[in-house]
Amino acid sequence: MGIIKKLPEIVANQISAGEVIERPASIVKELVENSIDAGSTEITIEIENGGRDSIRVKDNGKGIAEDDLELAFDRYATSKIENVNDLYSIRTLGFRGEALASIASVSKIEIYSRSIDSLKGCRMLLEGGEIIKKVPAGIPVGTDITVRDIFYNTPARFKYLKTIETEFGHISNIVNRESMAYPEIKFTLIHNKREVLKTPGTGNLLDTIYAIYGEELVKNLIELDYEESYVKLNGYIARPGYTRSSRSHQIFFVNKRTVYNRSLSRGVEKGYQGLIPPARYPVVFLNIKLNQVLVDVNVHPSKREVKFSREEIIEKIIEKGIRKTLSQINTAPQLKIRKQKEDRFQEVRFDFDNYSSLDINKQKDRADLPADNKYFADDRYPEKKYVAGKIAEEKTTGIHGNYKEKQVVDLRYVPEDIEDLDDIDELAKTTQEEAKPALPGIKRIFGQILNTYILAEGIDGLYIIDQHNAHERVLYEKKYAEYKQQEILTQALLVPVNIEVTLAEKEIIEKHYELLNRLGIKIEAFGSNSYIVTELPLLLKNLPGPLIVREIIDRLLENDRIMQPADLIDDLIALMSCKAAIKAGKYMDMREMEELVAGLFKTKNPERCPHGRPIIVHISNEEIARSMGR
Repeated sequence: MGIIKKLPEIVANQISAGEVIERPASIVKELVENSIDAGSTEITIEIENGGRDSIRVKDNGKGIAEDDLELAFDRYATSKIENVNDLYSIRTLGFRGEALASIASVSKIEIYSRSIDSLKGCRMLLEGGEIIKKVPAGIPVGTDITVRDIFYNTPARFKYLKTIETEFGHISNIVNRESMAYPEIKFTLIHNKREVLKTPGTGNLLDTIYAIYGEELVKNLIELDYEESYVKLNGYIARPGYTRSSRSHQIFFVNKRTVYNRSLSRGVEKGYQGLIPPARYPVVFLNIKLNQVLVDVNVHPSKREVKFSREEIIEKIIEKGIRKTLSQINTAPQLKIRKQKEDRFQEVRFDFDNYSSLDINKQKDRADLPADNKYFADDRYPEKKYVAGKIAEEKTTGIHGNYKEKQVVDLRYVPEDIEDLDDIDELAKTTQEEAKPALPGIKRIFGQILNTYILAEGIDGLYIIDQHNAHERVLYEKKYAEYKQQEILTQALLVPVNIEVTLAEKEIIEKHYELLNRLGIKIEAFGSNSYIVTELPLLLKNLPGPLIVREIIDRLLENDRIMQPADLIDDLIALMSCKAAIKAGKYMDMREMEELVAGLFKTKNPERCPHGRPIIVHISNEEIARSMGR
């Protein structure tokens, strides 16, 4: 006699419920999606104790006919598909016919429903999947379903539910995402008799985002609308300065279905590459519309994952759409100045008669210099002489013409062979007129603060420029161009550097031997487990060779499997540029600052370093005037 038996239907439903119904949030998701498929314009979700005690979902959709109500709770009963071919063009959120049967098998259900074609509705009670009662009921068109005592007949699963706060957090995430996928529907979420969310149902996604996340996030969003080939993207993405520490705020909808797919996140992060710092993630609310044939939603019982037939193409289109959108905005951080109480300020007076441009860059007081001093030796560099800051004629400025402004000529280095004061005057004049590099959008540079930031006046406000990040950007673009043209300059080491490696490091060096050579790192095998470095890029000439080579090898090991070759090259050039860039805390003279700023504004992205850190903080003229009460 055989030992294989067919499982009873109730047991089969409980097994199925383990795949579809993981926790109370799974029930909310299935019921809300049924309400959406029913054409509802208003959906109310009432939760008791995180869904442990009860879940109620009420809608004004087309309802369920009395004759269909019992059948709706049978396994594989659905009105949304008829044959296998329909799986290739699913246009509804539900289609398996498993959800209601799975929910009913592990809970107690009370349902009221009236179809749009019926004059009366119906009330039905179920326990553990068995129908207990079915009677007529006078109710409006729509469905009102309450699920109680979840997992009452499977106590082992009930035991693994988390705290009330955790379970409600999952429910809240589900409702938030569904309401953003369908901003035309009014969603109301109530927990323990308290309303925690109400969306306006205006059809405007931004209104729904505002209702969920508030004003701060909405202010940092920009609209995205991009179409290429068979893919249309629309939604909102955050400015690069507004990031999160996880991907929890990367929300995707494929044909209005909330989904998870790693390639979508990759496309987004590639679009932001170089604009946000490491270990930070952009905020994205993105709807991807494409032909139903190109997406498979029948991957997981909960329908939360999808697969694309042309995944790499879609990922690339997302990257291009985000890059194009971000290219149309100023990605530099905007510093907002809050006006302080007047009594917190102390009166500050400026003595222009004893002022020279040396004061900008020197922290010590230089009032000991006479006003008519023609030149002096800077005590930081006693062997060099500098032309003193010359004060031009006074001119009346200001909105009311009630104060005077004096202009200061920048300091210039005086060659040792010039001693005559008239020659120095002429030198200062010609240096100012001829030797200044072009500074697009910048009127003048004031100097450094904290020997780390360059302070400059632009045509549209004040700019604070991080000297390290700016130099890193300049070096990166220069070296990347040299790499593409195979023109990276190298310097032979007087004493070759010997490095010992592990087997894994040896394999990675052999694999990327040509890449290292093209980057200017000449490396040769020297025994079974060691290499010698004979040349390094000129960029790294002042850095300790063993340390930088070690770091490059470590970076190759870390990123070899997760980065494409082009991204790997980009990462290594960014690393070398960062190591070679001028450091914070280093003094720069005026000429160095001018050259750096001029070089920065010639780059493709002067607002962010290659690792995504801000280079410029901008304070607009309007913000300055407003903070001063003008």
